[in-house]
Amino acid sequence: MVNLPGLAGGLGTYELPLDTLREVFDLSVHDRMLFDRLLELETLRPNTVLEQARAVAITGVGGVELARVNNARGQEEKSSRELGQLAVLHQALRQLGGAAVQDMKREELLTMEGQIRARKALNRFSSEHKVANDTIIDSLGEWSKMSAPVGLALDGCQGPLRVLVTDLKKFASDVEEWANSEQADFRFMAGRISSATKATCDHAMKLISQVDGWNNELGKVLTDWERAKKDIAKMIDHLWWLLDGWQELIDLWQKRPVNDRVRQREIIEEVASFTPVLPIEEIAVAEQQFWIDVRVNQMLWAGELRKLGSGEIDADMVDRLERFRRQSA
Repeated sequence: MVNLPGLAGGLGTYELPLDTLREVFDLSVHDRMLFDRLLELETLRPNTVLEQARAVAITGVGGVELARVNNARGQEEKSSRELGQLAVLHQALRQLGGAAVQDMKREELLTMEGQIRARKALNRFSSEHKVANDTIIDSLGEWSKMSAPVGLALDGCQGPLRVLVTDLKKFASDVEEWANSEQADFRFMAGRISSATKATCDHAMKLISQVDGWNNELGKVLTDWERAKKDIAKMIDHLWWLLDGWQELIDLWQKRPVNDRVRQREIIEEVASFTPVLPIEEIAVAEQQFWIDVRVNQMLWAGELRKLGSGEIDADMVDRLERFRRQSA
């Protein structure tokens, strides 16, 4: 389902099934390709939607800039994922392999000699826990792949979710600094954006810290592998949902014209209207009033942004929407 508030100048919010958008809008080639891919997915999750969106973007149908950005991000994530997998194995050796491998460099794992040395070093841990050496290596490989969206807090090994949280911190700081020289209403709006961004960062960092904790105790992970696998899958999925929607707002802010203050204010209005709100089950009682205030203000800001009640109603669009509503009733 797609929620479309204030469409065609109307006061309500329309809920349209994704496959009906062709009947209501004239879609671009990019959007048609994307929707065709999304409709084939059995379950919609932020990471799977991102994967499909990136696959469409790099074809170039959405423009050269969109293709360039998505291709660069894909390459960066691939590089960090590969380096992160190597780093996890090296970290496991340091934790579980004993004194024999404390001097071992990460790069040695790329050589045949290094891999033989690593297997020998893990023999003691394997025999103590009655697990085959190959099983340990396979489990470490699977763990590194599952935790790759977070990665490690090491240069070149940070996954996209960890990078996004870092970008959120900078985004909050930039917006706060921008607001210092603004008039009261925009300063208030920017303050709400900054506070919501920081609060989301705090929640995300708690989850990332848990993943880091597991990476620092890989012995416990490997000795209770089935449970660890379920826990990391649940945690990563949680983080994808928690941070969903923020990248687009960061990108919008980063593309702001440096010398056009009017356009900057328009972007702040748009960001304020669409800032993702944490769900009630995610927050403590003490935080609820803050997020209620954010949501109430969002509705007011979004109303002004769409110029509701201006009389500028697209009659043809309203007719299409009403026709859809009668058909679905």
